Amino acid sequence: MDNEFKVIDIEFALDISKRFSQTPRCDIQLSKEVINKMGFSEGDLIEIKGKRTTVARVVPINRDDFGSDIIGLTNLVRNNARVSPEETITVEKADSKIAKKIVLAPIEKHLRKSELIKGLAKKSYMNTPFTEGDVTYLRSKMLRYLLGSVTWLRVIKTEPTDVVVVGEETEFEIIPDPINQNVNNEAYYLPDFSSDDDFDEKDLLLDDSEWAKLNSLLELGLFKNLSEAMTFFIQEGIKSRDDIFQKTETVMEQLKQLKSDVSKKQ
Repeated sequence: MDNEFKVIDIEFALDISKRFSQTPRCDIQLSKEVINKMGFSEGDLIEIKGKRTTVARVVPINRDDFGSDIIGLTNLVRNNARVSPEETITVEKADSKIAKKIVLAPIEKHLRKSELIKGLAKKSYMNTPFTEGDVTYLRSKMLRYLLGSVTWLRVIKTEPTDVVVVGEETEFEIIPDPINQNVNNEAYYLPDFSSDDDFDEKDLLLDDSEWAKLNSLLELGLFKNLSEAMTFFIQEGIKSRDDIFQKTETVMEQLKQLKSDVSKKQ
């Protein structure tokens, strides 16, 4: 069949410029020749049909070893399609709608009800495609502070059903109680983010030469990860510009005294 493909895993380098983003990657890789032949375009939503059906976005790739019968899937997409490398899946263009509502439930731990968490979820998932039953995760820095780790979630309901995409009008509901994480008694193919950095390159306004310098320090093993490197340089920056903080303390004391004087006069 023309729409059958053998699955390979998409490998991700761990250098700063190619890190997993805070938003889950829902990408599939196909050769440009196959994309053109099937009438797809870059960014199209495609239904992936393995042991279950999920959805992902098309990314064209131009590699000699990427044959016409091969498709590259991320760990997250492979998990949601319930397929392993070397297995075969079928694909077809998805008919998607903007989600009116998406209901999520934690897989491993209880979450407290929070409008902040719902707001962060909406921001993280903007333009992300989903189908009911998909596993996803939240990885924003704010949630790391609130929850202490990456938060795995399952999409338990979408309105409408079938393939949906998160938009500005999408309402999120996050159920606090965890659900059973066992799905068809099969293991997840999910990556372990437990020791991953809490930074994303988009959050730090550094130019290419500055990123290159940080990368070189990580490659030499002087720091375990980006968080450790950034902590070091922030601390060093605070020490070297201690004069700024001394002036800040003086201004803060003056402001406190001014507020106190105003309060006494009221």
